[in-house]
Amino acid sequence: MRVVADTGPLVAAANKNDDAHELAATLVNELGPNIIVLESVIAEVDYLLRARVSRTAARSFLESLAAGEHGIAFLSPGVFRRAVQIDADYADFDLGFTDASVMAYAERHGLPILTFDFPHFRATAPAHGFWRLVVDEARYQEATRP
Repeated sequence: MRVVADTGPLVAAANKNDDAHELAATLVNELGPNIIVLESVIAEVDYLLRARVSRTAARSFLESLAAGEHGIAFLSPGVFRRAVQIDADYADFDLGFTDASVMAYAERHGLPILTFDFPHFRATAPAHGFWRLVVDEARYQEATRP
């Protein structure tokens, strides 16, 4: 099953101090090349890993993408415009471009989303239906319970 990844699970998979590390690492390893990582997500993960974990972790993430461990996708002009529209439609939520681009790409390609950002992805919706999430809140909460 191909999925489009949001930033949170990728950062958690690389950060052993993250409460969701074990769940994220398991999912990222199991899904492997079936994970599609958008360039907007790559930039955000790189930034957050450098800020929260280490430059080494950020470089390892980038090297894993270069080695083909996960798929990389670039936004078409149409998907970019849809991301801008989603961000504007949900301006009160302050989604930001990264979340909106994940949503637009998932909508265009009919893919489920690997995210831990339940508030944003449950409060918004694609043009038809709802977002299909790889992990639900209950599984996430169980995995992150101390």
